[in-house]
Amino acid sequence: MAIELTASEKKSLYGFLGLYLGSSILLIFFMAISFYGYESKSIEAIKKEKMYSLSSHISSKIITSYMNDEPLLVKEVDGFEISLYDENKNLILGKELKDAKFEEGFYTSAEFEYLVDLSPQMHHGVKYLITKSIKKDDERLNLIKNILLISFSSIFAIVVVGYFLTKMFLKPIQNERVKLDKFIKDSTHELNTPITAILMSVERLKKQNIDEKILQRVEISSKRVQKIYADLTYLLLEDNLNVIKSINLKEALLGELTLYEDLALKKSITIEKELEDVYISIDESSVQRLFSNLLSNAIKYNKNNGIIKISLTKDLFSITNTSENISKASQDKIFQRYYRHNKHEGGFGIGLDIVKRVSQMYNLEIELSSNESVTEIKLHLNASLIK
Repeated sequence: MAIELTASEKKSLYGFLGLYLGSSILLIFFMAISFYGYESKSIEAIKKEKMYSLSSHISSKIITSYMNDEPLLVKEVDGFEISLYDENKNLILGKELKDAKFEEGFYTSAEFEYLVDLSPQMHHGVKYLITKSIKKDDERLNLIKNILLISFSSIFAIVVVGYFLTKMFLKPIQNERVKLDKFIKDSTHELNTPITAILMSVERLKKQNIDEKILQRVEISSKRVQKIYADLTYLLLEDNLNVIKSINLKEALLGELTLYEDLALKKSITIEKELEDVYISIDESSVQRLFSNLLSNAIKYNKNNGIIKISLTKDLFSITNTSENISKASQDKIFQRYYRHNKHEGGFGIGLDIVKRVSQMYNLEIELSSNESVTEIKLHLNASLIK
């Protein structure tokens, strides 16, 4: 079952994942750097020790062959080059080393490592025994490859663990949402019958000689409950909406306006309309909830003796109402579910969330602006929907 998280839930989840993955990857990075430094020094020490051992062995062979009056012969050793020079630095045996230093000791260049040994002591005329490592970077490259392989494998394992931790994190939220949705579904089902009965009773009472104000209050209250019921039902059945068809937005808007005339009249609100016939492809339930919630908000957060201006053209629907300024911080959150920028007015904070959902479903661009005197919501109509 798919679950949509609220802004605070997303913030908490992303914070947890960011901290978990970030700290884990950072730890792996520092461990890899430390391990590389340690192993690199170890490789260099082993290589240096091997070169000293090899040089000592060759020097011993040179001296022994001289003492036994045998010809000078040095075998090739894998990974190393052996060069023998006389006291005038002339090559006796091996390859000419252009960048060699004729100073006793161990040193390195950008590409190679050298060991200059004077222990032959002029036997066979050899003064300088130079050992050159010709595979300086091979072991380090292998080390880097192994470290990268282990690091990426560890990161992959951490991501997999993070995935399962995330599922564990979301499981209780999902369970609570299922319970809440079941409660709402049961509640809306139970609300439907009494709402219908109340509205039918009001229609009958209108025919009798009863105080008009009392009837108006009952009717307004009934319509408010009916709107809550319709909104909750829409949220529950969002994935099973009615068939999309061509709908005249002007007629749909006027139909919703008739339901809110009494509410507007109660606050002495004037409604000004400039409406064109605009046909778009949309499901009827969505367009009803869209206009219903925009009208409800424009009345609820309006001032007494205020004004609502409604405009509908082929490209744009806009609704403007007199109201207090909505702060920039509230404007950024106002379309989030359960958010209410004005705590003094009633409601659950789901109306504009439904407006956002319908807009996203049909690619309608929402634009909100507010100043000290008016608030305006614009819906830019998607050209592909217009008939």
